[in-house]
Amino acid sequence: MRKRKKFLRFLGIAVLILLVSGGVWRWQSAPPRKPDSIPLDDYSYTIAYAEYRIERLMKQYHLPSTAVSLIDDQTIIWQEAFGLANIAGEIPATPDTLYKMYSIAKVFTAIEMMRLVEEGLVDLDAPITDYLPEFSIHSRFPDNHPITVRAILAHHAGLPRNGCTAVTWYGGDVMEELAASLANCQMTFPVGVHYKYSNIGSNVLGAIIQNVRGKPFPYYMEDELLMPVGMQNSAFLTADLPAQNNEIAVGYEYVEGDYYPIEQGDHVMLASGNMYATLADMTTFAQFILGDGTANGTQIIKPETLHQMGEDQYSRPQDPQPMGLGWKTAQVFGAERLIWHDGGASEGVGSLIALLPERKLGVVLLANENSFEGSVSVFLALDLLAQMMEAKYGLIPSEYVAPEPIDIDLPLLAAYEGKYVAWGQALPVSLNGDRLQLDFQGIKLNLIPVSQTKFQVEHWLLRLPLEEYFLLPVELGPLREMEVEFQPGDESSDDIMILNFSGVAYEICPKYPEITNIPALWQALAGEYELFRRLPSGGVGSEVFGHDAIRIEDGILRMPGVIGPIIPISETEIVILSGSFAGELMEYDPDSGALYHQWVVYKPAES
Repeated sequence: MRKRKKFLRFLGIAVLILLVSGGVWRWQSAPPRKPDSIPLDDYSYTIAYAEYRIERLMKQYHLPSTAVSLIDDQTIIWQEAFGLANIAGEIPATPDTLYKMYSIAKVFTAIEMMRLVEEGLVDLDAPITDYLPEFSIHSRFPDNHPITVRAILAHHAGLPRNGCTAVTWYGGDVMEELAASLANCQMTFPVGVHYKYSNIGSNVLGAIIQNVRGKPFPYYMEDELLMPVGMQNSAFLTADLPAQNNEIAVGYEYVEGDYYPIEQGDHVMLASGNMYATLADMTTFAQFILGDGTANGTQIIKPETLHQMGEDQYSRPQDPQPMGLGWKTAQVFGAERLIWHDGGASEGVGSLIALLPERKLGVVLLANENSFEGSVSVFLALDLLAQMMEAKYGLIPSEYVAPEPIDIDLPLLAAYEGKYVAWGQALPVSLNGDRLQLDFQGIKLNLIPVSQTKFQVEHWLLRLPLEEYFLLPVELGPLREMEVEFQPGDESSDDIMILNFSGVAYEICPKYPEITNIPALWQALAGEYELFRRLPSGGVGSEVFGHDAIRIEDGILRMPGVIGPIIPISETEIVILSGSFAGELMEYDPDSGALYHQWVVYKPAES
């Protein structure tokens, strides 16, 4: 379904180009005219521009509703909601409509962990077994360091994305059970080596908070963090939301003219993604952060702690994704520090908070459709923050200037050829004459060398001023400044390609090995599977809840969807190479033919 949407978008580009080439210009709506000069602290153009961008965004991505706040320190520059929170009920979105925040909950969990650090109750660099003595996880890495709170906060603990048994509301304490579920898991990477985004990690931290504070996680967070900050209409459980404000925006997926609702109910991953908030409350939270941790005259967290949370912890050339302690971070507009976090949107609702702490500027964005992903929302937020920088300080971020191209010998270019894996797909890189080309979702991007290992992307689509047209998907915007880097492997590492999106997001793309003869294990794995739940007892549930398959396609062993290409590393271990589950092991039982990944058991389907 998602691939079909991508195809339709790119088909739209083709139609658009035909219209342009025929002399027919199809504008969505004219952007507001920018004044020759903008007086300092005059946000009138910024607001007009933001309205235009939101209008265009909603049409391009078929968003039923969008809510936005622009914040200058303790002043709300602009706060507005557009569209419908509930299509069937014709309920309009307002700043007081509740949206599920999903992964923005991780920021709140991180703040509470750092408050424990401030109080001397938790050591950032102590093993987490000091606080969860029963914690355990399997590791295939011989020299693995202990997992610490710091490593979990910065998503460098090597934990899988989710736990490895199905946890429900009907067992015991869900926070304890989520942490205990890792006893059936394998580490994905050694501690501190690779950025690996983990939902289960935040729930391990939630279990620590619960144990140290002596109160169930959701109730403690609501009473001791949300309420003191001033987020009166927010909670980690729907049952705790104020009775007078219980309208939760319905999530949607738009397919071929129809909106399919996705109800926003509670799930057990409380600390990583089960928080509900309004735009008004998230604006209050942004003001709390920009106000150095003070709310209603009370210092809730120290300014130096907040600054530490926004500092990059682990990045290095081989693993360049910057990550703070609970906040995603990046350097933008030259030397400005951005802290941000997104949530959703595959569950039907997307959320984002993005702040420039030193400039005291912030943006909050919420929308209720699957396509409002971080790759869309963060670059929109940067666009709006750039306008705010100009209005407040008179600073105009300089235009991106690509480095000068250089010549590279053909043998080196040829060494970079191959199939690289990203987002569950294979991205072929091949020589076309004396130039490398990257096949990026059907668009062949020319790679222009600017060093022996780094390349800028070039394509005629990226040279056209298409961003004002109704049919252009916003995803192409980040490609204008995308940098591609190749890093050859050695005895302990594989060849990789790194996609750098303006220093904000990076994707590590391993090179898939060239396979000439299909191994017998591949042939044994290929086929149809039924999906069952792995129970906390270690047993397997009796009900089939889905179907999947493993295929051999063009020399690649792969599964459909987000898992994508996989590669066996032994007769019983298979590694997922990219996407949400990159680095994770699937365990194979040759006797039964079953595969085990996280809390899912794949059993060969009966023919």
